[in-house]
Amino acid sequence: MGLAEKKTTDTGTEIEVVKTTPALAAAVPEEDEMEIDLLDLAYVLLDKIHYIILCLLAGAVMLNAFSFFCIKPTYQATAKMYVVSASNDSVVDLTDLNIGTSLTSDYEQLMLSYPVLDQVIDELGLDMETEDLQAMVALENPQDTRILNVTATSTDPTEAMNIANKLTEVSVDYLPETMSTNPPNIAQVAQLPDQKAAPSYARYTLIGALLGAILCCGFFTVRYLLDDTIRTAEDMEKFFGIVPLTSIPDSDIFEDLEKKEEGRESRNSRLRIRKDKRA
Repeated sequence: MGLAEKKTTDTGTEIEVVKTTPALAAAVPEEDEMEIDLLDLAYVLLDKIHYIILCLLAGAVMLNAFSFFCIKPTYQATAKMYVVSASNDSVVDLTDLNIGTSLTSDYEQLMLSYPVLDQVIDELGLDMETEDLQAMVALENPQDTRILNVTATSTDPTEAMNIANKLTEVSVDYLPETMSTNPPNIAQVAQLPDQKAAPSYARYTLIGALLGAILCCGFFTVRYLLDDTIRTAEDMEKFFGIVPLTSIPDSDIFEDLEKKEEGRESRNSRLRIRKDKRA
């Protein structure tokens, strides 16, 4: 509580004002705040560096093994379409170029439509649904060009090549008739890929190493924050705000004295046994 004082206002009403003394204000407990000594934490992690390196290596090996044994490699094949055609015989003018730019965006939408994908599945005899084929195909239109890249991804390199080529062939025949435009040109036929596109073993190894090191550092950090054991005079001052008057050094003298006392008692016990036998 504070000191109560009555005051009279201009209207004649008495009010009671409570004043808090500095001593009472100091006695009010403040909310506990956890302070983290980053330098001390750095020393703790540096002291456990061998465990961190071990976890780093373990994480790298484990994730590399996971990517090698559990993830099937995938292959990509890309075909290219040039979406522009001449409206006046064989001469391409500015109007045709502008039309080609607009058609490229339309082709990106219609090439992944159900009629086109279902025809590709039927002609190749694929055992999959339309949604599965749609997830295997990616279309890309490089900026400021009328070129459309058709990329197919599959665990079978031959299947990836066949899907990319068949999709461009079906699109060239089907979409111009649907859109009432001139057919585009196939600029590049997809080739059989000889290298896998994914997974990247180096990337998985790096991610595993980082995860291992981060988890290990996190474990030691949490243990450091939860450890409130007082070991030094600085810890006493930090936790309780008081400076210890003195400290007892850790020495082996007391252990040596204890061992000597135990040896003396053992010799006395043997002497008493011998005297009893002689008697």
